[in-house]
Formats: sequence, C-alpha cells, structure tokens
Amino acid sequence: MEFKNSFDVDGSPDEVIVVFADTQRVASFLPGASVGERREDGSYPGQLVVSFGPKRLTFKGSLVNTADTETLAGKLTGQASADVRGAKMAVTLDYRLQAARQGTRVETVSEAELTGILAEFARTGGAVLTEALLEQFAQRFSAHMRATRPEVEAGTPSMAGSARAADAADADARALRSQRDASPLSGFGLLLRILKSMFGRKGGGT
Repeated sequence: MEFKNSFDVDGSPDEVIVVFADTQRVASFLPGASVGERREDGSYPGQLVVSFGPKRLTFKGSLVNTADTETLAGKLTGQASADVRGAKMAVTLDYRLQAARQGTRVETVSEAELTGILAEFARTGGAVLTEALLEQFAQRFSAHMRATRPEVEAGTPSMAGSARAADAADADARALRSQRDASPLSGFGLLLRILKSMFGRKGGGT
C-alpha cells in the first residue's frame, strides 16, 4: 500500500530537519512508539505498543533513520512483528520539507506491507489509520518545536520562552524512558475513527 500525505509543523525547514535526524526524539512523537540506543550498524531497536483496553499488543523490530540536512529530506524505514497470528509490518516513509506560510510543510510518501491479522485491518481502514497517526505525530512535533523556540525580546529570552524550553527538556526526558513506560497507541480509538469514516462515506453516497 502507498499513501501520500502532508502536514505542517512549527519551525523553519532547517530547524525541523535537525529534529527529524534525532531518531529517539522523533519516535517519541508517535503514540506507543519508542526506540533504544543506536546499534553499530546504524539501526535502532524499537517497539510499538497498541492498547485495546487492558490488553496490549506489542510490535518489536528495528528502525533506520536517514536525514539529509542539505536536501531537507530523509527516509524512515522500519519493520516489526508481534506474536499474534503472524502480525508483521514493514514500513518506509520518505519525507521532504519545504517552507510554508507558518512553519514547515512536510510532504510524505509511505509504503506499508502488513501481513497476518493486520492485512484485513489495513484494507479496511489503511488510509484513515495513516491519517490518524500522522495527525497525532504532527501535533506532538509542533508542540515540541513551540517549546524549544523561546520568544526573544531585545536579545533576551522571555520568561515564557524559558518556561517552554524547560517543558521541552522535560518532554525529552520522558521520551527517553524505558520502552515499558511508553504511552500505548489506542487501538479502540483508531478503530472508532475508521468506522466513522466508513459510515460517513456511506451516508454521503445516499
């Protein structure tokens, strides 16, 4: 499956690409996702936790992050599996940054191969799922950029800017917690969004 999406985040393209290059930080913007320390081959061990009420489904795998600060583009490549009915995923996300009226426009092209129990779910609501994930990702990305870009008045950071910088430092610390502390992605929330989209299309066609 291939999906094309775009979203805006705060900050200039030069600032945003630096954040994209920080694998652990950028992974923290996706609910339920976390990565460990960089391996010798350049990859990162990672996991994605999806919650269905009290039950959790954990995907474990690896992530490779390539960010080019010169071309303002990059690629995220990951693969993971869960011990549930052959659930496996392989995802590649190519992105390119360009200046927008208010910040940076992130243009993405993603390809996903889902097998096992995930295959039917992807066919039913793959586009909605991708949109929902990127929406949450963009919100967290922008929140981080706002917190790390203190307002400057007469060359001196304001108290509000200092407070936001402190909030950003706290957010970074939370992002580097152990994988078991990562807030899981809500499976029920995504399923509800997919159902709403399906019924919305049916209603619009009547």
